[in-house]
Amino acid sequence: MKVESIKKYAESFKSHLKTSETLDNLYKYENLTNFRAHWDIDELDFYEMYNKSFQSKMSNVLWGGSRNSAKSIMLEFIKLNKEFCRSMFKDLFDERKDLAMRINRFVFHCDQMLLELQNTTDKYVSHKHNPSVVSLYLCFNDPAQYCIIDHNKYSKALHLLEARSIPEFFELERSLKLSKGLLNIMSKDEEFSNIYQSKFPDSFKCEFNMLMVHDFYHFISK
Repeated sequence: MKVESIKKYAESFKSHLKTSETLDNLYKYENLTNFRAHWDIDELDFYEMYNKSFQSKMSNVLWGGSRNSAKSIMLEFIKLNKEFCRSMFKDLFDERKDLAMRINRFVFHCDQMLLELQNTTDKYVSHKHNPSVVSLYLCFNDPAQYCIIDHNKYSKALHLLEARSIPEFFELERSLKLSKGLLNIMSKDEEFSNIYQSKFPDSFKCEFNMLMVHDFYHFISK
């Protein structure tokens, strides 16, 4: 990505924020606030903990809704084997391990769980856990490090930012690393950081994090 292009679009985003009463996609911060209030990977009732962690009064679009979605499928997996599912998330969030391997193992384990589920019913043909959903889990667990990657908007944004090489849909590790680099550049603009964070209601206030990058991608790819 070219720094000049990043700065140009960042200024446009800043101008947009100055004239907006609130963030366009504030629901993401409501989602994150709710996740932080309920997520406890060691909770005995893992099913209920997961269910409450992905609930929203504003929008559940990030996990595909409540039916035939990544959330609904994961709840079925947890019914089948909650301890295996718990271990899947522990492994995904273990920063001592290689990121690409963590992502690949998580999706592989979803594949395994889907096969088990299909032995009990013919209702499900997909586990819905694509790279975007995996990035959502990573982001909510550590939003300072990981961005949510919606590949269509993400790739369009990178094209506008004149990236030399745009990661493929399945190259989630590369996408996450590029997004972290973008946050490092944009966070140096103190005025931008202050304006962005001023748009939060008190109940959703949190640190300047990678959800801003997700907002930025969406803004410039409209």
